[in-house]
Amino acid sequence: MSGIKSRAQETRVEAWAARLDRLSRLVRIVLSLLITLELVVLLSIVIDRALLDRVYEGEVGAMTPALIAAGLGIVLYAIGWWALVGFETDDQPWRAGTPAVVYVTLGVIGLFLMFMLAVLGLLLGYIL
Repeated sequence: MSGIKSRAQETRVEAWAARLDRLSRLVRIVLSLLITLELVVLLSIVIDRALLDRVYEGEVGAMTPALIAAGLGIVLYAIGWWALVGFETDDQPWRAGTPAVVYVTLGVIGLFLMFMLAVLGLLLGYIL
């Protein structure tokens, strides 16, 4: 029974990978950039919360959270480029696969989290 279920999951991943494969290179680059920006914003919220007290106490510099977020952004963009755009070589052209689907799925989850944070901010009066 698990063989049938795992084959169905593979088929879904393959179907999404085929959809990503049909996108132009420029669209995949922009998608990678947008997902990276979104994930960096979410991670910077966590980083700022974790280091806020240490910045006020002077244990770490004021730029430390921003530098950590920038470093994570570079790493995430490199991962996104590898997953969504790829490095074309002469022997094998790039094809979308499981990493591309996982990266886009993380982007969708991040978008949902950002939406929920905005709704909570509006409801609790943090925004506006």
